[in-house]
Amino acid sequence: MNANDIPKPVAGTSSVQSHTTGCTLIVSWHWPPTKRASTQVLANLFAGASADGYVVLTRAMDESNNADAIIPPSLPTQRVNWPAKNDEDGRIATWIASLLTTFRMWRQASRCAGSNPIERVFAVYPHRYGLLAGWLIAKKLRKPLTVYMHDLFAETLIARNKAKRGFWTWLDRRVMKDASLVIVPTREFAQHYERRGVGQTWVLPHCIAKSDSPVPMPKFEGELRLAYAGSIYQAHEDSIAIFLTGIDGASNVSATFLSEPHRLLSGRDVQWLSRSEARHRMADSHVLVVALGHNTPYPQEIDGCFPSKIVDYLSIGRPILAIVPPGCFVDRFIAESGCGLSVTSQDPADVLAAVEQLSDADCLARFAESARAAAVKLGAGYWIAELTRELAGVGSQSAKTVRGDLATG
Repeated sequence: MNANDIPKPVAGTSSVQSHTTGCTLIVSWHWPPTKRASTQVLANLFAGASADGYVVLTRAMDESNNADAIIPPSLPTQRVNWPAKNDEDGRIATWIASLLTTFRMWRQASRCAGSNPIERVFAVYPHRYGLLAGWLIAKKLRKPLTVYMHDLFAETLIARNKAKRGFWTWLDRRVMKDASLVIVPTREFAQHYERRGVGQTWVLPHCIAKSDSPVPMPKFEGELRLAYAGSIYQAHEDSIAIFLTGIDGASNVSATFLSEPHRLLSGRDVQWLSRSEARHRMADSHVLVVALGHNTPYPQEIDGCFPSKIVDYLSIGRPILAIVPPGCFVDRFIAESGCGLSVTSQDPADVLAAVEQLSDADCLARFAESARAAAVKLGAGYWIAELTRELAGVGSQSAKTVRGDLATG
């Protein structure tokens, strides 16, 4: 996303009135207060949405023990029972519960339509069963389907069973063919779907909630404090290793990992904190780190993904140090917004050079100013208004293909 091309939010868009005819039925497997990266994205985006323009259909998950639950948007929400203790993947109980819940959501959709003037279905991915439910509901209600793809689906599918893999791959192709509009968070994903023959795409970046505001930079007194937030897994272990080797060669640098324990982090400062505590810890840092792997089985996903942690970083107003493959969205965003530095090689010496460049108060101040400017342009008030207007054209000739970063007319 070219931050210079992002229009600044317009005054008065924080509480959005409906510009659509009838309601949009949001079908999402995950929805606040359930804690997921995707639910935080949804909470930020829909916090200012009009209650007369959207209705939500989702699962009822037990969040009684979740002290870090996400505040749900104030939208009419219908939840169907999830008949299992948890939703861990790979378990037979989860598979059975998923099938049953998909059916219940499909059945509940008729009741939603009976009490609301539903004109379109908005299916959110992840999760695959949420996408399945949304597709089936659109067919049942005979309403146009919009899909909101936070990530790629078939390209990152993990399924050893050939029958399951074949079904989900077929569903991905079927949904993309039937969808009136495919919404993605980056230009790279839009271009990927265009290469697949998907004609109607629209780029909707992850947004920053109105309640989030920049925090003053802590005074730089010779020690550069870095922080990384989020889990570490196969998709970026190699870049984390490069980062660690690079900073080990630096003096007066400390790094905190707001993450669960991981073998690569043995002997490091590792803390698993609540969202509010993590935000406080990030605010106490000078630079925040994002990493995406070079050696990954999912290069198309890495190329276009928009890590949700970036909006958290920008909302605090901190420079970003990215260790990512060249030419991916994150690399492009960092370069075009000017909010930090991107290391695209696999040489730890380049990480060290970047850290040394960042170990300067004036440099930090410049990058922080650019981070704050990028955060303003990602304000959720502006983007929910844009989404509402875009949905008004779904299924009509006014819908358009967007090849750039933004759909601004």
